[in-house]
Amino acid sequence: MAKQSYLEFNAVVQSGEGRFSRMVFPGRSSVDNAPEDWPETVQRGSLNCKVTNFPAEFAAVAGRGDRIAALDKGRFEPEFAIPRDQIKNNGLAPMGIFDNKKKGNAQAWRCQVMNLETGEVFDAWHVRRIDGSYPKFHDTIELMADRKLRDAHQLKDGTKIKIKMFRKGQGPS
Repeated sequence: MAKQSYLEFNAVVQSGEGRFSRMVFPGRSSVDNAPEDWPETVQRGSLNCKVTNFPAEFAAVAGRGDRIAALDKGRFEPEFAIPRDQIKNNGLAPMGIFDNKKKGNAQAWRCQVMNLETGEVFDAWHVRRIDGSYPKFHDTIELMADRKLRDAHQLKDGTKIKIKMFRKGQGPS
């Protein structure tokens, strides 16, 4: 059986807590394994998207767990990872010998986003720090790009979107 190349989520734009706005993610030339389409300058902050409908196959593809945090298992491979020490103001790190050694590292998946209200389609990245979730955000996808997505695409709280998240080596065609 072939691996599924993408997962598709229905979501709505929502305000976040501003934690990503305090962090500085490295650009393409500062990360050894960054692909050519990772931005050279990453806009601070993220577009928070509350998932309203998870794909039926999500647990089978990503793994069981606290919804979006299931992606931390690595079964639905991200395009690349960013070491925690390359993310400025990243307060997430292992807290002891029994804590996850990858805690605080970021994973990034290519995404294609469709504004369901206007039909506009644009590319972005879902960036997730391993173990960077708690129950309040078990259903939140954080989208990042080289621009402030909210402004560039006239998105506001409550805008309905569809997010197609791609497995490593896959992407928008």
